[in-house]
Amino acid sequence: MKCIWLGQAGFLFITHGGTTVMIDPYLSNTLEEEQGPAYHRQVPVQPEFLCTPDVLLITHSHADHMDFGTLDVLFEKVHRPLTVLAAEKAFWAMRQRYGGKAEFVLMTPGTEVTLADMHFTAVSAAHSDPSSIGFVLEADGVFIWHTGDTLFHRSLLAQRPAVVDLLILPINGKGNNMNAVDAVRLTRILQPAYVLPMHWDLFSTFGCAVQPFADLLAQDPVRVLIPAHYTEFVL
Repeated sequence: MKCIWLGQAGFLFITHGGTTVMIDPYLSNTLEEEQGPAYHRQVPVQPEFLCTPDVLLITHSHADHMDFGTLDVLFEKVHRPLTVLAAEKAFWAMRQRYGGKAEFVLMTPGTEVTLADMHFTAVSAAHSDPSSIGFVLEADGVFIWHTGDTLFHRSLLAQRPAVVDLLILPINGKGNNMNAVDAVRLTRILQPAYVLPMHWDLFSTFGCAVQPFADLLAQDPVRVLIPAHYTEFVL
């Protein structure tokens, strides 16, 4: 499976069969325009990634995850069937805004959906949007767990799949997210092959340094991935 980090919690996944999945894309400057310079982007937008995927995943309703500045553009370009898998609050907001432009599926912890060559499972998250979820994606024999925004919570441990090839989790320690120490605790319990720290990179006021997280895992068997933004890597 090919993966591309779009910044913050946004990713694009492409299966060997060509299915494209986008999760929590923030590819605009909406937050700075609406809330001021604290939300100035540290990573510029690359417009070529403003493309409509086959499947869109939205973990929760906060504006850096359900960004209408990005989503309005994506929905304007819809020219093929689009399926949206969304947490409850985001589901209702998007269905009201975009109506019949997609097939909207309400995802709660434990919900599973198979689409084309991908299987999706919603898992719980502990965040300030109480309907927040994470996703486990399975395709090409690879299991990816994108936790969404979350604090460390024991409910996460009970939902662990048999294998986690790539764990993607927040480390910034602000806005009801795990800090680096708690993210390391979760990583060590889940024992993924690779871990990718997210949600530290886009806004300097709400970000953090990534190296302390990597240093804490330097002696662990898990490999820490810190890919360049918009650059493809393969699992």
